[in-house]
Amino acid sequence: MKRRIEPTNQIDASLTLPGSKYLANRLVVIAALAENDVRLSNVVDNDDINAAIDGLSRLKYHLERSGDSVMSQPRSHALNRPTEVFTAHSGTFSRFVTAVAALESHLVRVVGSEKMNSRPMAELFDALEQLGVAIDSPNGQLPANITGPVTNYHCKVDGSKSSQYISALLLMAPRLNHEFVLELVGEEVSTQYIDMTVDLMRQFGIRVNKEGRQYRIEKQSSYQGKSLIIPPDPVSSSYFMAAAAINGGRIALETFDFDSLQGEAQFCKVLEAMGCLIERKGESLSVSRLGSLIAVDYDMGEMPDVVQTMAAVACFAEGTTIMRNIAHLAYKESDRIVDTATELQKLGANVEFGSDYLAVTGGAQLSGTDVDTYDDHRMAMSLALVGSRIPNVIINDANVVSKSFPNYFDKLAEIGIDSTIL
Repeated sequence: MKRRIEPTNQIDASLTLPGSKYLANRLVVIAALAENDVRLSNVVDNDDINAAIDGLSRLKYHLERSGDSVMSQPRSHALNRPTEVFTAHSGTFSRFVTAVAALESHLVRVVGSEKMNSRPMAELFDALEQLGVAIDSPNGQLPANITGPVTNYHCKVDGSKSSQYISALLLMAPRLNHEFVLELVGEEVSTQYIDMTVDLMRQFGIRVNKEGRQYRIEKQSSYQGKSLIIPPDPVSSSYFMAAAAINGGRIALETFDFDSLQGEAQFCKVLEAMGCLIERKGESLSVSRLGSLIAVDYDMGEMPDVVQTMAAVACFAEGTTIMRNIAHLAYKESDRIVDTATELQKLGANVEFGSDYLAVTGGAQLSGTDVDTYDDHRMAMSLALVGSRIPNVIINDANVVSKSFPNYFDKLAEIGIDSTIL
């Protein structure tokens, strides 16, 4: 499906957004493994979360969605036969369910989409093999056959490509009925996502101790039951902040998660440095721009999922905006360094890049054309922001947004950015 984005005038709108998929990805795993009932509210309805609910259900965990709620009950029967789990495009769920599958005595085959099957998994497989789990995989990628259970309880993991390996091992550890030690090697990336995992585990009754380069989880009962309302997603929020920055005017985001551990929740500070006015009013965050945007030089290591959003904003700033410390973006749904540069260059943007940075110089004469998404939801959403200012930007395969934000274009329309399906 193609969409042509219609340029807008100055924005003046308020918006409420669905719950964070980053929290939901972790919470559905915790809910499945819990020894009591769990109720999650404001759960985003997207491909990733639905794949997680379906995949965990195939492993005989009891999860049920009703509207924006997900309810779980303790699993009554262990897996009694080999089972296949399809993870679609979700890198997060692919890593998490691989670790959960290691708890089983029967073979679990984990299969992703063609794109997901090309993404790295070797570091997680290596850690699980240290734990006594048998892994049968081509080239350290999916599809993979996982045969547990875990028989050793101390492993090392390299988190330099993805923090999801670390989160996956931590999430499954409380079900081991044994003390578990996870030792980090290499320079881990996106550490705020590990902190998010640990924080959620603690909210559900698990003691996680960090000692230098080791995580230690004592032998203890599993996750406890709880009801929890998931706050809005900071990355989803970034697109609407950026829309106000690009077009001028104001956007008010209701019930913004000011307590989020996620690095992307600080994106508003990047926009502030670029010349936007940021105001907190109760639980609402307001972003407005009246003057010009100014280029910045920023370390994006702790907010990787808004790099493409920032690149779109940088096209309209005075000077060269440099986004640094982003090497791990090469291993996301697309190569988010090379592919983002390629598509912005199609539009006429002045872009340079290297293995660890992306630099966009604003002020170039942009013109609309067809742009590709590389099966990457964030590519589609970010490029649409350029189209909110430049006529005739057409997003190829725009429906890829269903991975994380199915009603993204409807929400854009709510703030005055319309689009046409071609």
